[in-house]
Amino acid sequence: MTREEFVAELRRLHPLAEANPTSYRRRVWGWALLGYGFIALLLAGTVGLLGAVLAVGLAAKALGAIWKIGVLLVVFGWRVLRSLWVKFERPEGLPLGSAEAAPLLTLLRAQTRALKAPRVHQVLLTAEFNASAVQVPRLGMLGWTRNYVVVGLPLLQALSPEQAAAVVAHELGHLRGGHGRFGVWIYRVSSTWDQLMSQLEQQGGAAWLQRFTRWYVPRLNAWSHPVRRTDEFEADAAAARLTSAAAMAEALCATVVREQALDTLYWNPLIDRLATEPAPPGNAISGLLPVARTGHLPITEEARALQQALEADPDPFSTHPTLGERLRALGQPGGVPALPTQTAAEAWLGDQLPRLAASLDANWAAERTGFWQERHAELQEQRQRRQTLAERQAAGEELSADDAWALADLTEDHVGADEALPLFQALFTNSTWELAARFAVGRILLSRDDAAGLPLLDEVMSREPNFMGPCLALQEAYYTRAGNREQVRELAAAQLRHADIFDLAAAERASVEVTDQLHEPTVSETLRAELQTRLSRPELGVQAAWLLQKRVQHFPHKPFFVLLVQPAVARRSPEEVTAWVRQVAGSLDMEAEILVVNDNKQWAWLGEKARQTPGAAVYPVA
Repeated sequence: MTREEFVAELRRLHPLAEANPTSYRRRVWGWALLGYGFIALLLAGTVGLLGAVLAVGLAAKALGAIWKIGVLLVVFGWRVLRSLWVKFERPEGLPLGSAEAAPLLTLLRAQTRALKAPRVHQVLLTAEFNASAVQVPRLGMLGWTRNYVVVGLPLLQALSPEQAAAVVAHELGHLRGGHGRFGVWIYRVSSTWDQLMSQLEQQGGAAWLQRFTRWYVPRLNAWSHPVRRTDEFEADAAAARLTSAAAMAEALCATVVREQALDTLYWNPLIDRLATEPAPPGNAISGLLPVARTGHLPITEEARALQQALEADPDPFSTHPTLGERLRALGQPGGVPALPTQTAAEAWLGDQLPRLAASLDANWAAERTGFWQERHAELQEQRQRRQTLAERQAAGEELSADDAWALADLTEDHVGADEALPLFQALFTNSTWELAARFAVGRILLSRDDAAGLPLLDEVMSREPNFMGPCLALQEAYYTRAGNREQVRELAAAQLRHADIFDLAAAERASVEVTDQLHEPTVSETLRAELQTRLSRPELGVQAAWLLQKRVQHFPHKPFFVLLVQPAVARRSPEEVTAWVRQVAGSLDMEAEILVVNDNKQWAWLGEKARQTPGAAVYPVA
């Protein structure tokens, strides 16, 4: 299901859900049960076949046949179970007990009873500006969940106790019992299938099950979307009953403006220290606490950020309603809340707050030390290179096109966009870097809210589709800041169309099939010679190679090639073949898009096609 098809399906389903909620929920039940029915059918069919084979075999006294077929069925059943036995990772964080957060645990117990929610097994503290209730199935798709509440220290330090209590109640509301049980169940089922599909792709699960999940999960998500959105409203309502509608509304508004303030006042300056400090700070979270408590942007900036959030259109791919929708459902106005006199972190963690922050400091630094050191070294090298290039240019030397681009790019990163702008503009007449330079200038101008950047990005998109996604996103952000909602909607729809086309292009370039149209490659002599040079490396062990061009429907101006390679020494195991093909593919590192395939029996049809196509043989040099 493409993105556009998913959005069109949502437009069809939401009116159905509103017109007849009872009937619609029965149909969602059916979709939810279909997934479990598919699993049950596989297992029941396996058991049934095993029983039938046993009965027939005993009657015919064919014990040898029973044994052979029975083993095959048992193996199949085991593979079904093993495919479903996906490990769901528990959330990470510092465990909080009564010694660290007695007030928070007392609040959780009271809210859990009031909501008729299942017991929370563990509360975790993280360094994120977020809170969540997470259910981890201990038996995979069979359930038996362990329940976690995860709270971020930056969020607790930015909210008052009343606001944070509303946030926690909202998260617990997703687990609630009573009349909301159906919405909660659908929420869990959809989330579990989403996790299963993600884990199967990461862990290389069974192909047949992946095919089912890719068909089933998008359709389940579409049908459950109206129910899951309703569940968000009901979780807000449950939180409002336990605390107050005003507290819930203030928490929603505070998270918008406080997170932006933290990014601007704390995280962005901290990230800038990558260029000057060789190791990450050891007090990243402790240092954040005073900023989270008292830091704020100018009132006009906070008001503008809040207004944009209030006027935003719903994201069709998110089950979370917009801020405006949630406030209207609560019957509360939007506004920038005052800074808390006491934060939830101070009230709930008390004198344990410094110690817990120090523990998060250590974890934060340990997780980022390797990346920080590598990035710091890269930035130091970049600064030195920019300085060298700038000195050469100042001395009157005419830089090569690549060096001129590097100077412009590094100047923007290490000096500023104002200084880089004329350097990018000077590349408009360079055939190699023209489009990238026009994109950079358009991006910089739009970041200043200068409409002169719009036609530049339009030109870049018209000439190079690979730039379309970033260009559309930049234009959408510009019109969002300008408050032009109609233009934002048009650009959002255009991004969906482009993303779908991009996916289709990636899919047709991911493999080669016997039905594909393959022909003599149209390549320059320079590219052919470069390919031959790379294939001749002794460590690769390539005996011969043929290059074919696949006819593609999407982005045909970007040719796609298939390289059939014959090894000098035969590899016996599939693992050895795969490793060798990857080695050859990795050694090419060329601008041309090339799929490397091993010349063996599996690809005999491709070998026959390659050997019959004039001009396909590229190595050895004739």
